[in-house]
Amino acid sequence: MKRGCLVAVVGGLAGLITLIAAAYLLLDREKLTLNPETRAGLGGQFVSLPGGVTHYQLSGPEDGPPVVLVHGFSVASYTWDHTAPALAQAGFRVLTYDLFGRGYSDRPPGPYDLDLFTTQLNDLLTALHFDQPVDVIGLSMGGYISAGFADRYPERVRRVALLAPQSSANGSDPRLSVVTMPGVGEYLFTVYIGPFYMADNSDEFASSHDSTFWRDRYLDMMNYAGFRNALLSTLRTMTGDPYESYRALGELDRPVLLLWGDEDDTSRVENAPLVMQAIPQAELNLIPGARHAFAYEFPEKVNPLLIAFLKR
Repeated sequence: MKRGCLVAVVGGLAGLITLIAAAYLLLDREKLTLNPETRAGLGGQFVSLPGGVTHYQLSGPEDGPPVVLVHGFSVASYTWDHTAPALAQAGFRVLTYDLFGRGYSDRPPGPYDLDLFTTQLNDLLTALHFDQPVDVIGLSMGGYISAGFADRYPERVRRVALLAPQSSANGSDPRLSVVTMPGVGEYLFTVYIGPFYMADNSDEFASSHDSTFWRDRYLDMMNYAGFRNALLSTLRTMTGDPYESYRALGELDRPVLLLWGDEDDTSRVENAPLVMQAIPQAELNLIPGARHAFAYEFPEKVNPLLIAFLKR
């Protein structure tokens, strides 16, 4: 009788292990590799930097004041599809690009920390011969990167706009803390966190229309090997205090614009006073009825504020 129970338990465990392995293989989307052949039809431009190949786009008049747009944690430069054209039409030379590990930029081994991202931006500006100071606009984690970049390379920065900047040391979602567990994080990210939880960005939009497009673009990024590792490494290693960078920016003689959706609960709008305290010269504007993806969803409200600030 006992032997029969043992056989049943072992058989049950074997079946469970098989099911777990099958789910991983089935839901692992990383079947493609980024290389010259796969990039040939992706659009945009590519440049080889010391840290890896970076995907970027330039728009606007070549002699226009340079503006760099830095996207957030898990998305890519499509974040700025409704921002870059407006800035270019207003006369700015606009640079958008994919952070390492996102979009169609390389996925280096890591660590994915503030040093990696600020160095990438500095190398990109050098490679593209941006010799004069630039205006930097950063959204969410891109806001943290923008402030860190201004702190480390102040001679390169003219002014800074922060859109719902990352306002906690470990990002904005404590439910993702499980990814700090080696092995467990990789598995859960593959079978649930990546393709379902993080791909569903509907809570970052006030309406459902734009979130469908957002999800499709996000899932496309997941097809290229290294995306999972990049996001996991960012969650695990980009754990410094963003307010250190905000305070450093506050000590620089640089104009700062702060925009926030007044219903944002991803990078919580309740933290805006703390960011303002760290950056006393910042000018705060709240976007009514907006959540985290407000730059994409409400360009008619956001773009005039950005253009007025940049032309000041």
